[in-house]
Order: sequence, then structure tokens, then C-alpha cells
Amino acid sequence: MLFLTLLKMSASRAGDLPSFLKRVKAVTPPSSVKVHHVYFLFGQYDGAVVFEAPDLKSAKDFIVKMSIPAVYKIEALPAIPVEEL
Repeated sequence: MLFLTLLKMSASRAGDLPSFLKRVKAVTPPSSVKVHHVYFLFGQYDGAVVFEAPDLKSAKDFIVKMSIPAVYKIEALPAIPVEEL
């Protein structure tokens, strides 16, 4: 399963965003998870992580591992390729 995870930093920590995204990229995911991309965004969200996991539990475990409570909000969305619809 492919996931798009959107990140929004708290206003008080916005200056930490570049170092935070580098930290996310450096997190070693569980062996069943493959991180495809980490992006800096301009707009409503500050960053995005595109990753692949075999199931929702593996995805949750990875999101918890990369998260820092009270620093940012995470919205994780399963992504279905158009070809599979």
C-alpha cells in the first residue's frame, strides 16, 4: 500500500522545519516500510512523506516512529494508483 503523509508544523516551531524534514528522512523505517520521498511544501502543509507499507499497522508504526507529538500535525492518506481503479 502506498501512503501520502502530510505534515504541518506548529507555528512556534516553523523555523525548525528544514531540520525536522531531514530528521524524518534519517529515521530508519521498519524493514517492511520503504520511504520513497520526503518533500518540503509551500502552502497549507509544510512537508510530505510518500512511503509504502504492506498494511495499515505497519504504516501506523512508521508514522509513530517518525512523529514528534506537539510539534506537528500528521494526516496520513492511503493512495491508490489510478491504474488500479
